[in-house]
Amino acid sequence: MHGPDHVVLTADATTLRAGAQVLLSATASSSTSGTGMAIEIFDQTSRVVVAACVQGNRCSVAYSASAGVHDFTAFATRPTSQIPDAASAVSSNKVSVGWLNSSITASRTVLGQGQAVTLVATSTVDVYGTGRWLEIYDLTTNSRLTYCSRGTVCTTSMRASSGGVHEIVGYVNGQPEAVSSPVYVTWLNVSLSATSIGPATGGAVYLKAVSNADLTDTPWVVGIYDDKGRLVDHACKSGDTCRVHTWISGGTTPTYTAVIGALPSAAQGAQPAHGQGSTGTPGLVDIQARSVAVEPTHLLWGVDSCKAFTGDPSGQEVYPSVVSTLGVPDFWGRYLTNTVCPGISSAEVALAARNHMGILPIYNDYNCSNVSYYETGHRYAAEAVAAAQRIGIPNGRLLAIDIEPYGDACPGAGSVDSGFIEGWFDGVSRAGYVPAFYGNGTSGSEFAAAWCTAVTSLPNIATGSDLWSFEPSLLGGYAKSSAPNYAPYDTGCAGNIEAWQYELGSNGPDPDVDQDEALSTLPLWYPTNTP
Repeated sequence: MHGPDHVVLTADATTLRAGAQVLLSATASSSTSGTGMAIEIFDQTSRVVVAACVQGNRCSVAYSASAGVHDFTAFATRPTSQIPDAASAVSSNKVSVGWLNSSITASRTVLGQGQAVTLVATSTVDVYGTGRWLEIYDLTTNSRLTYCSRGTVCTTSMRASSGGVHEIVGYVNGQPEAVSSPVYVTWLNVSLSATSIGPATGGAVYLKAVSNADLTDTPWVVGIYDDKGRLVDHACKSGDTCRVHTWISGGTTPTYTAVIGALPSAAQGAQPAHGQGSTGTPGLVDIQARSVAVEPTHLLWGVDSCKAFTGDPSGQEVYPSVVSTLGVPDFWGRYLTNTVCPGISSAEVALAARNHMGILPIYNDYNCSNVSYYETGHRYAAEAVAAAQRIGIPNGRLLAIDIEPYGDACPGAGSVDSGFIEGWFDGVSRAGYVPAFYGNGTSGSEFAAAWCTAVTSLPNIATGSDLWSFEPSLLGGYAKSSAPNYAPYDTGCAGNIEAWQYELGSNGPDPDVDQDEALSTLPLWYPTNTP
């Protein structure tokens, strides 16, 4: 018996996503049953047989490839695993199927600000004549960098004037589309924090520079300079964080700047370009990124009181008494409204303005046990905001809620909950002020448990609020000159502990004020004129 004299091959798609299946169907002019022949379909690109049928006049197969264009041909032939030649078989038309995929490469993945990177996107299918484009797309800025309407390769150059990480992909549009795995290109950036637990013009300064890339396997290091151009301590090579410390004593407070650069080679000489620290580490060259200049956070000393510090109804002038007995306060904590304590007066605001003294505004309610539920915290916030606006406290300053400790005086304070904290935070922050919480900072306390529940659920509360811990509460005859090292208890979870009430007035001599320390980053109100 004679076999078929022609074969037709079809595919149900010409372009597919990588890994998808195409249905290939070969139809012969007659059946191969009993002829000793078969209908076979070959992938001529990979030179393998993908289907073989010895019965009937039709042979079909679902076939997939990972990428690229594959050519297929069907044959009516004696069974074989090799592509037959034209003399021994009947061949079909050729069918081409493209499996679409895209990739992207970057010439460098870490580079300095303003420097250029070359990006190359590839497609496994030539986009010319398909109605598709091969694009390079920046997912970080949601913008197309370039596109190409022909070929399998598309190239562009990209610069970034500021530090940051850009997520970039190669992309072939259409249906189906192909999006590459991203490449991440980092333009270097460095930030700096400087903390001192001493006064404004003295004490140890702890410096921490953080880059947005691990510099271990790069040509660069991080160095921190003071405002005299001297490299502090040493440059750091490993990881993304550099910690050094220095000491300031008297005079003006210096500023510090972190830079990313390279250590000079021997050919460049040992003379530093930006000064030299006491360790003899040479200054950096080939600067890639620079932080803003930072002044160290320093420690403020202050007090808080129920009594007005001037014009109190008791007749005692508390401010001069504090100055003569304890020292000149940098700030004073006073109440916003007339509740348990009299609210701050215009005379007090005027005295604070004259003496360049900060005010730490506090809100409390008559019932110190009433510190549960969102609605309560939000109502307190509304009352505090109204008082702050009436007094003239500008936006951006803190408003502190007084959450007293659990005990006989405030038995309900043990029920403080995360809802109350969230309510105060929402009401104060939405009005443009900074929420602060006066409470027991001890890990495991009622307040700390409520706080940790709140910030675990809503991390923005931790980053957008300040904490004023009243623990540990010390005994002894402290004053400004003998204040303890800053060491408030920590809640055990996220939060900015910016102030510490370290001694109650009842634990020390007159005048009857509590003593406090605060970091200079605490957004106190510094009145400039009388309301």
